[in-house]
Amino acid sequence: MLSVEALSELEEKIKEVLPEKLTEILSRTNRTEELKDLLRLLGLSDLLQNENDYITYKDGIIVVIGATEVKEEVLLAIGKNLGFNKNRFEFCLDYKAAQKYDFRKMEYSSFYRVILFGPTPHSGHGKGDSGSIISGIEKRPGYPRVERLLNGQELKITRSNFRQKLEQLLAEGFLTPDTEF
Repeated sequence: MLSVEALSELEEKIKEVLPEKLTEILSRTNRTEELKDLLRLLGLSDLLQNENDYITYKDGIIVVIGATEVKEEVLLAIGKNLGFNKNRFEFCLDYKAAQKYDFRKMEYSSFYRVILFGPTPHSGHGKGDSGSIISGIEKRPGYPRVERLLNGQELKITRSNFRQKLEQLLAEGFLTPDTEF
C-alpha cells in the first residue's frame, strides 16, 4: 500500500498523463472487455449504458400470441374501446403458427412494446435453451416486455383478461392510447 505522499505524487502524474492517454485507455479496455470493470472501479458505471438496454416506444406494437377461441376482430374491438388503433396490434392466434413465429424481428426493435402470451407450444423459434418459448423470450435481452394472459393458473386468452392486461399497462403508463384512428 502506498503512503499518502506517494499516492499524492501518483495522482499528480496521472492527472498530467490522463488527458493524452484517455482515448487509448478507453479503446484498449473496450477491446479487451475490461471497460465495465474500469468504470466500476472508478465509480463511474452509470456512464456506460447497458448494451442490453434499448428504448421501446409507448405507442409501439402490441403482439398477441397464443391459441384462443376469441376472434381477432373481438380483440381489436376491445383495443379500440381502450383507445388503440388496430394498427398497433399484431396477432398470431393459432397454436401451431406460434411455434413457427419469428421472434427475431422484435430483437432490439424499438417498435415492439409488449408481447401478450396465451397458450403456445413449449418448443419453437424463440425457445433457445429454455423450457418454453415464453421463458426463452423473457430471459433473452433485447426483447419487448412479456406479459402472460392467465385464467387462474393456466395460459388462456379471454376477452376479460385481454382487456384487464391492456388497462393495467395503460394505468402503469407503459402504453399510451392513440390519438388518431
